[in-house]
Amino acid sequence: MEKAKFKIKGMHCQSCATLIEEKLKNLPGVIQTKISYESGKGVIVYDKNAIEETKIQSEIESAGEYSVEKIEDAEKEEDIKEYYFQPPEKKENSSRPNLSIPISVIIAGLIIAGAVIVNGSGKNGKIAQIANSGPSSLPTGQPSTTQTFEITKDNHIRGDFSAPITLVEFSDFECPFCARHYPTLTKVLDDYKGKVRLVYKYFPLSIHPNSQKAAEASECADEQGKFWEYHDKLFENLAASGYSVANFKQWAKDLGLDSGKFDECLDSGKFAQKVRDDFQEGTEKGVNGTPATFINGQLVSGALPYESFKQIIDSLLNK
Repeated sequence: MEKAKFKIKGMHCQSCATLIEEKLKNLPGVIQTKISYESGKGVIVYDKNAIEETKIQSEIESAGEYSVEKIEDAEKEEDIKEYYFQPPEKKENSSRPNLSIPISVIIAGLIIAGAVIVNGSGKNGKIAQIANSGPSSLPTGQPSTTQTFEITKDNHIRGDFSAPITLVEFSDFECPFCARHYPTLTKVLDDYKGKVRLVYKYFPLSIHPNSQKAAEASECADEQGKFWEYHDKLFENLAASGYSVANFKQWAKDLGLDSGKFDECLDSGKFAQKVRDDFQEGTEKGVNGTPATFINGQLVSGALPYESFKQIIDSLLNK
């Protein structure tokens, strides 16, 4: 057993670290990985008879636009075992949830209640709030605090408004990991019709120069009743066309929106503050990267696989 340590440059958020870990853990010969966005470093324990260190380095680089530099370390094999293979409750929190634990543990850990409270707010006189029924936590690596969101018909909601499971997604239209997350959430909504609703909120990262304006453009599309159509078009065109104000305006035309009204809205910065307000809310609730999805108030960071979301949602529905 060997250990390789790398300095990884180019990680923009926690999702980058999560995606690298997901990629490495499927490689034959890789025993354990720990990628830290905060320190910009990665530690990989592997079987040198099954995989070469250079292969691991190339796999990290191919996961995104990353540059990887080897860090020399003389740590002994016994030290590796002590750090990486102690019982889960004694280990450091990892950067992604351990969703391979028994479903009964997840159910016990996710004591979350979704309640609909009716009063005079919202377009239809209804307001939904995610309420906390007591202390709860996701599997190792996720914050234990349950966040509360007031959801009204004024929010961007996809799915049944009264669904028992609420996903509040803080996302960046220019984030490639958010683009990967988009089809996962689409499948969740398709497979759990009437049971899951998605609430979309903005979290434009400063490293993405067009993400703020993309969010404003989606609000301008919402003025003409086509928020979700524009939302989909943004993610579907991210890799193919790239983002620019000119493209934002063209895609509005493609959707049959009133070009004059849309262009005026986008150029004026009418919704800039609304986007900033979402970002501030996300920051206050513990979001530090994208995508960040709160499942009935519990934060799940990163573009995790569909199966991970399915396991959590099923545990909540079967309580």
